Amino acid sequence: MLRDILEILSRKETLSMTQLAAEVGYSVRELEGALKQMEHMGYVRRELLGPTCSSACGHDQDSHCEGCGFLTPETLTCWVLTGRGQIMLDQSSTK
Repeated sequence: MLRDILEILSRKETLSMTQLAAEVGYSVRELEGALKQMEHMGYVRRELLGPTCSSACGHDQDSHCEGCGFLTPETLTCWVLTGRGQIMLDQSSTK
């Protein structure tokens, strides 16, 4: 499943979690767990897109703030393949 997720993310398509889960043949819950594990291993990176937190927060205004909990319904979570993830994918493709 790891390789399948990496391959799909390398296509840089916009897919919902439901669509991505269907492509790899897992439930959304299983996929979320796998993505969190892959994030911990440095193969993928989570990016939050949408409005940022207020200037009163004091955190980096170009990103979302988990500290103050600022997330709106317009905030989208995207998963991006990292350089380390691309290397892993390239190495698994040559085997």
